[in-house]
Amino acid sequence: MKKFIINVGEVAKLAIYTDIDSIAKKTIEHPESITKTIPASIEFCGEVNDIYDKNNYITILKFDKKIINVTKEKNVANLFSPENQFFFPDLIYLAIGMLANDLQKKGYYFVQSSVVKYDDDHSIMLIGDPNAGKTTMAYSLMKNNNYKLISNDNVLIHEEDGKINTICGTKAVQMRYGGIKLYFPEILPYVSVEDEDKGRSDWDIKLYIDDYLKAQNYGYADNSIVTDIYNITTFKSGDTFIRSRERIDKILLIYEHLTKQIRSTRYALTGFNYPLPSFEDENFLQARYDMAGRICDNTRIYDARGTVDELSKRLVKKL
Repeated sequence: MKKFIINVGEVAKLAIYTDIDSIAKKTIEHPESITKTIPASIEFCGEVNDIYDKNNYITILKFDKKIINVTKEKNVANLFSPENQFFFPDLIYLAIGMLANDLQKKGYYFVQSSVVKYDDDHSIMLIGDPNAGKTTMAYSLMKNNNYKLISNDNVLIHEEDGKINTICGTKAVQMRYGGIKLYFPEILPYVSVEDEDKGRSDWDIKLYIDDYLKAQNYGYADNSIVTDIYNITTFKSGDTFIRSRERIDKILLIYEHLTKQIRSTRYALTGFNYPLPSFEDENFLQARYDMAGRICDNTRIYDARGTVDELSKRLVKKL
C-alpha cells in the first residue's frame, strides 16, 4: 500500500492510502491532476503496511465490488473498487470536501474563484457561474495591467485584523478554445487541439495555456489582501455595468461561496453512482456566516456584467 499526503500550505493535510497501482502512478507522475483543483502540494511517503492516521485520511483499496464508507466525525473515507474501474476525479472531489471540512474548524475557507493581485494591498476576486468568464477576465487583467495570478480555480482565504488574506491558490489555467480564438489569438501558436477533440465545438474544448504564460513571464503569487470581489458574467457584446448589492444579498452570496466545497452539493462520486457526502457541521454554521459578514464589511462587492474588454477597464479604474 502506498501513502500520499495532500498538504494545503501549512494549514491542513489529508493522507491518501491506496493499493491500486493506476492511482499511485497518476498521483506520482501527474500531481497536477490534483493540484489543478486543490491548492496544495503532493508528498509521496512510499510503501506502508498499515494506516497510521486516526483522522483526515482516505483509503482506496482493491475489492471485487464498489463500496464507500464515510465517517464525518473523523473526516475519514474508505473506498473500495475493482482495480481498473476507479474514476480518478472521485478522489479529487472527495479530497477537497474533506479538506474544506478540516479547514473551516481553523477559520480557513476554499472559495472557487479566479484571483489576481495588483499589489501587496489589493487583489481582485472574480466569482460567478461556470463559463461566466472568470478565467478570461483574469487573463485580460494579467495581460493588460500586469496583475499576478493567485488562483484560477480554488483559493484558500483567512480573515485577520479585518483583512481577507489569500494563503494559496491553484495555478493551472485552462481556457476554452473558442475564447482563445475570439479574444486572445496570440495564444494560438502555443496550444493545439487533440485529435479526439477535433469536430467538437470550439467552446467545448478546454486547453491549458500554462506554457504560454510561463513563456511570456507572467507573474504568480500566493499571498495578497482581497479588496474587491466581482460576481461576473461576460458577453461578446452589449451594455456593461457594475453595481453594488444590498448588504444582505452580499452576505448570502459570500456565504454560499464559503459553503460550496464543504457541502459538496456540486459534486458526485460518479464512479460509484453515489452522491458525494456533505461535510456540513452545524457547529460551524454561525462562524461561517460571521466570516461572510466580515468579508462584506471589509471588501467592496459588486455584480458586474458586460464585455471582457470594457469590464476589465472598469475594474482597473475602480481599484
